[in-house]
Amino acid sequence: MKKYIYILVISLGFISCIDEDYLEDGGVSSPYVGSDTYTFLKSHSQLDTLALLIERADLIDEVNGENTLFAPNNLSIQKYVNAVLADMREEDAEAEFTVNDIPMDTLQKYMGGYIFPGKITREDMTMEGEILTALNGEQKRISLEPREEYTNQLSSFPEYVFFTYKNGEEWDEWDSIDDDDVVIVRSSNLLSTSGVIHVLQGTHILFNYDSE
Repeated sequence: MKKYIYILVISLGFISCIDEDYLEDGGVSSPYVGSDTYTFLKSHSQLDTLALLIERADLIDEVNGENTLFAPNNLSIQKYVNAVLADMREEDAEAEFTVNDIPMDTLQKYMGGYIFPGKITREDMTMEGEILTALNGEQKRISLEPREEYTNQLSSFPEYVFFTYKNGEEWDEWDSIDDDDVVIVRSSNLLSTSGVIHVLQGTHILFNYDSE
């Protein structure tokens, strides 16, 4: 019996130590990634496929310049591959399509839509948003907006960066934007040695691809 009591005391002491470590304040996370943008993407397990596509599109120099990258993660890229494959198999049940099969002209045409001249940080953004032109000529609306969640727990709402696509030839009114064209930034204000990185949420499909 004494043996079991001793083990129980040791176990409780171990759990107590874990709890104390968990509650210890580790400080504010550093936004600096410690490398150029391309190297950071290549070394990150959720962004390394994006690095591959950037290399194939011959955009490494642009990504590593004093620019801002809104980065789709590997899940977004895989969703694109799956969507394209599903479309292809409507015509050919045996069709195959992988990341390596994305045509070069598609990459060169659309990858630049995630890269913007200059360093754009959260501090530069407003709730009304600003329409900015990417390196490939596409326009996006970049905004910093409060999101009403945890209503009963927070005195003020957390602010999220929104990356919004233009649907059609003209920008719709602010309150009539299709939700499918709005992408939330999951991680913002990552600072490389030359530029800024904002990582898009994995619900986004690369190039905002729509199979319909």
